[in-house]
Amino acid sequence: MKRIVIGTAGHIDHGKTALIKALTGIDCDRLKVEKERGITTELGFAYYKGSDDILLGIVDVPGHEKFVRHMVSGAWGIDMVLLVVAADEGVMPQTREHVDICELLGLKKAVVAITKIDIVDRDMLELVIEDVKEFLKGRAFEEAPIVPVSSLTGENLGLLKEKIMTVAKSARERSRDGIFRLPVDRVFSVKGYGTVVTGTCISGKIKIGEQVEIYPLQKYAKVRSIQAYYEEREEAGAGERIALNLQGIDRENLERGITIGNPGRLLPTQRIDVAFKLIDLPIKPIKNDTVLRFHIATTQREARLIVLEKDEINPGEELFCQFVFSEPVVAMPGDSFIVRGSYLPSQTIGGGVVLNITPKKHKRKQPELRKIYENLRNGSYDEKIEFFIKERGYEGISVGELETISGIKTGEFNESVSRLVGENRVIKVSNQLMHSEYLLNTRAMVVSLLKEFHERNPLKIGMPKEELRQRLPRIKEQFFSFILDSLTSEGLVETEKDRVRLASAKPKDLDVESLEERIMRKLFEFDLNAPSFAELREGFDYPDNMLKDFMEKLSYEGKVVKLKGDMYVHPSSLRKFKEGVVSFLKQKGEASPSEIKSVFNISRKYLIPLLEYLDEIKVTIRKGDKRVLRDINP
Repeated sequence: MKRIVIGTAGHIDHGKTALIKALTGIDCDRLKVEKERGITTELGFAYYKGSDDILLGIVDVPGHEKFVRHMVSGAWGIDMVLLVVAADEGVMPQTREHVDICELLGLKKAVVAITKIDIVDRDMLELVIEDVKEFLKGRAFEEAPIVPVSSLTGENLGLLKEKIMTVAKSARERSRDGIFRLPVDRVFSVKGYGTVVTGTCISGKIKIGEQVEIYPLQKYAKVRSIQAYYEEREEAGAGERIALNLQGIDRENLERGITIGNPGRLLPTQRIDVAFKLIDLPIKPIKNDTVLRFHIATTQREARLIVLEKDEINPGEELFCQFVFSEPVVAMPGDSFIVRGSYLPSQTIGGGVVLNITPKKHKRKQPELRKIYENLRNGSYDEKIEFFIKERGYEGISVGELETISGIKTGEFNESVSRLVGENRVIKVSNQLMHSEYLLNTRAMVVSLLKEFHERNPLKIGMPKEELRQRLPRIKEQFFSFILDSLTSEGLVETEKDRVRLASAKPKDLDVESLEERIMRKLFEFDLNAPSFAELREGFDYPDNMLKDFMEKLSYEGKVVKLKGDMYVHPSSLRKFKEGVVSFLKQKGEASPSEIKSVFNISRKYLIPLLEYLDEIKVTIRKGDKRVLRDINP
């Protein structure tokens, strides 16, 4: 079944609530003060089936200028407008402001109802119809059908329903694909149930039992039950007025303006890039750094306007701007917003579209700002997604976060990402994405850093991987490993354990084989009297750091064994010592260092480091002042 949400618009006392009651049988004025004063002060809700395949929800908004904030909250989630103009008054100030708001929110579909025709004559009715036509000329609702109607007598109610149905059929239904978002316009408690929130779902869907996050509060709850149009549901979603009974959160912690969504899928922000249009009104230009009232969904915030390309924005002009908030707001690219003056009495002065929810702090009046604006405002899905990936530079971005900040529905988003990856404009590793430009730069940096390392350390076996990663720009482990793997498969680098080196790296002006042979011969001669580095380096005409690097290389490769105390021993000598200790302990069961020393005739200076090495490689274990074999240890 197609689901469309209709929102009323119009001046106070023009009969919006009475008309909804005549259409649906539901009285939207639920509050005592509304009954007593005869005016709507809060949002009201009704619904009816237009046909077997179309369900129409209706949001009744206040018409009084004091409650325009509530009107904006109600209008934000609607798909079409029911503009109400009273036959005895015609177009009035709130008629104009409400239509301005609807246009700024991007609404195109409408039906106009001329109410109270039972209290005017034919001539007056014709004058009001002409007044409405003139008012709508050149505006978004110029082609909207106009239906004179009486809520009291029922005259033309059937015709009005027909026109509403015709427009509803042509309206685009909201997709349930993507992130679940429910901007909350009411919070209350029901005895025996607990906390209930209501709103118009603008995307995605939700099921009973699912966990939700309450943005921007960073609190969580579980959906205990769901109602849509007073019916219990297992599932509800975009294009419906829904109520969620939440488990795990108290009513006192919630208020109008929060957003209920999938956990971890929305990003509260305190800075956004926008396309901002100032309405063509007889008002002064708005200067950069002006504080305004910003309305998005059911949220109102004070915001500082940053005019990026000029010093002010003129009536009728649309510019690339930023808004900066003192408190977080929840938004996505493509969301519409309304701006009102911060002075009293306040009026709607403009609005626009959110372009980027994670922007940088731009330097004003820079040439590249126009290119960024055109890309975000008019670019294709591919161009926008590529822009957001490029913005994250060497760090990259996860697929989930990218979907959120792009504001593109899941189906189109996945197609676009696949296309960019297929064209090698973007690299995907696991669920992380990086622009190929930054990946190529990182590859080049890796090669350059390794080359520099080898030139400074010709005898080292390679650069520690972690040291290499730390010297690169901030990069995630997935991309670092991917780059090393690709360079290795191409034969440009070699990796061994925790080291990496250029495959082409060769020590300069050094006979490595000759040096290795001389060192091994010297260690063989020392036998178990393992020399320290100072003793070993005698007779070698190389700098200490170079020779230490070479000994580290031989130790890493297993060609020599390094003992505690910076001592070295030939592997054959160590093997002889190990076999002798094992044989001796098998006979004796246990032995002290002095007893073992008598077998090998070496001083404690060499014996203790050798025994500690056998402990380290788990051949022996120390018990008091004795050694025993591990495999016979009880």
